[in-house]
Amino acid sequence: MKDRIWKIIFSGLLILLVSPLLFAHHGTAASYDSSKTVTLTGTVTKFVWSNPHAYILFDVEDEKGDVVHWAAEGSSPGNWARLGWTKNTLKFGDEVTVSVHPSTAGTPVGVVTKVVTPDGKTLTRGNVND
Repeated sequence: MKDRIWKIIFSGLLILLVSPLLFAHHGTAASYDSSKTVTLTGTVTKFVWSNPHAYILFDVEDEKGDVVHWAAEGSSPGNWARLGWTKNTLKFGDEVTVSVHPSTAGTPVGVVTKVVTPDGKTLTRGNVND
């Protein structure tokens, strides 16, 4: 009986110790301001289709005419594939309109909420909290 109680206690402690680690890398709430959405039109410089998250790198001209290099974090390729994305959805030189929740640090980085492709197709990130 004592052995069984110790196994239950040990299992409970193990769950308490490990569960925060399972969610540790999902820092979108701290990194991005989900109360704001910024919509930018620019030129794709690179589309990174890899785990754990895809990225869209694109250049945007600011109000002074200077080029600003933006990075937009997407969902995983698996999640985006279920929403209609492929590794060939965006290519170097494509003109895109990207809506993001911007970085809380004020840097030109955001998490994707929506992308309008050159052919006018609208794609979403899916679950913004994934």
